[in-house]
Amino acid sequence: AEEKHQPLFAEMAKRPGVQYIAGGATQNSIRVAQWMLQESGATAYMGCIGQDNFGDTMKACCEKDGVKTAYMVDPNTPTGSCAVCVLGIERSLCTNLMAANNFKIDHVKQPENMELVQKAKVIYSAGFFITVSTDSMKLAAHEAAKSGAKYCLNLSAPFLMQVPPFKAFILEILPMVDFLFCNETEAATFAETGLGDH
Repeated sequence: AEEKHQPLFAEMAKRPGVQYIAGGATQNSIRVAQWMLQESGATAYMGCIGQDNFGDTMKACCEKDGVKTAYMVDPNTPTGSCAVCVLGIERSLCTNLMAANNFKIDHVKQPENMELVQKAKVIYSAGFFITVSTDSMKLAAHEAAKSGAKYCLNLSAPFLMQVPPFKAFILEILPMVDFLFCNETEAATFAETGLGDH
């Protein structure tokens, strides 16, 4: 979201029937996996939130859904949010990433969080996270390889293949990826941007 979009969030919050739902591409995937497994605590999620009401709401939603959360809390940055406007079958999203952009590998390395990584049978990363903490993704992929867990990566958006440092990281981590997810546009962009020196 740009500065000009900021009033949208306050305006939507005042509307009748507004709903607050824990989200984000990866967190939504984990919540669906949790729903499918039907066993409380079968899934876990790490991300960064602020020390605010949106962060509290996100924790409560995940807890209600049975997802174990291990959030890094940034007391200086608000929790990210996404305004979703739905009209019939059309939707429009306006995202404010905020604290989500501040995740650090040191959080993963905390013993209780490393235990979650080491005990996981499947680790899933969205490509969007490449813009935040590639070190965390590498650590997770290496731990998955050591434990025999499956490491999954979603390409997430064409722009990630079009920005040379992001594409270079995808190519670097690809040999450790057991399952790669993408849509048709992302696959085409991946092919069009080539393999570089790989």
